[in-house]
Amino acid sequence: MTARTDDPLDPQVVGPWRIGAGPRGVLLLHGFAGTAPELRRLGEALAAAGWRCHGPLLAGHGTTPEELDRTVWEDWAASAEEALAELRAECDEVAVAGQSGGGSLALHLAANHPEIVAVACLATPVWLSGWKPRLLPVGKHVVRWDRPGDDVDLYRLEGVEELWSYGRRSTRSIHEFARLLAYVRDELVSVRAPVLICHGERDRVIDPANAAEIERRLLCSAAVERRMLPRSGHGISVDVDRDDVNRLVLDWFDKFSRSGHSGRPPATTGPTEPRPAGWTVPRTAGSTTPRTLESPVPRSSAPAASRSSAPAGSQGSGSAASPPRA
Repeated sequence: MTARTDDPLDPQVVGPWRIGAGPRGVLLLHGFAGTAPELRRLGEALAAAGWRCHGPLLAGHGTTPEELDRTVWEDWAASAEEALAELRAECDEVAVAGQSGGGSLALHLAANHPEIVAVACLATPVWLSGWKPRLLPVGKHVVRWDRPGDDVDLYRLEGVEELWSYGRRSTRSIHEFARLLAYVRDELVSVRAPVLICHGERDRVIDPANAAEIERRLLCSAAVERRMLPRSGHGISVDVDRDDVNRLVLDWFDKFSRSGHSGRPPATTGPTEPRPAGWTVPRTAGSTTPRTLESPVPRSSAPAASRSSAPAGSQGSGSAASPPRA
């Protein structure tokens, strides 16, 4: 059922993709040890609304665990920088979205590129929980490989079929990931772009408390909104609330687009690459139609204490939101 493998990944399946056209661009960054297709669904939703979408493949990803082991976090950031430069050359304005470590890189780009109009972070960490990360500086010299467990935290279990990743990751690479998060954590005060933060409360890979930490550190962002999804696990781009997530991200980018979004073009606008061979979209009873989410509370009408994170599970059914900062 899982798409994790020790075999070399098929570049026809996990390679970079581009869809959509127009003057507004979105860069979609996959997570650590992940691959570009994990954000393909989101890209299709954005492209249908007139955004030109690029899903690059980060250095060391989409090949073998050994290739990832030969990279450092600066290589992943360089891949994101290169993709951003390419998209900026084609568009009048650019937004950035990322899932997990890709969200961390999206924040890194925003901290260094004030021209980015908006950011969406999905299940994004700025720190790793548990005892293992604390041992990485020494442990990486003793134990080379770490295998993620078979535990799947997705509500929609078949979603793992859309998440191709390495079946093992070097401890040195995990340490590089931790170094990236520490760097980004200190950069958040430099982010000026509006930031949407979405996180599943069932996430057992990245502690959902990261969402509140990111919100707290974004002191200079033009606007910040945090949405907690009680039913979703780590891979929220493919989990049960994926349609809600797509709509939240689209509305956020449209809201802060300099060119406006009245009269969204039809889905046929611009060229659309076919999904690569082997890319399947399960259509099962686990799929849901979008639900109506509560409207965010304006900052001016909410008490300061309400901007802190509520305990997981205390939000009831549906998506829970913290008041946006504007």
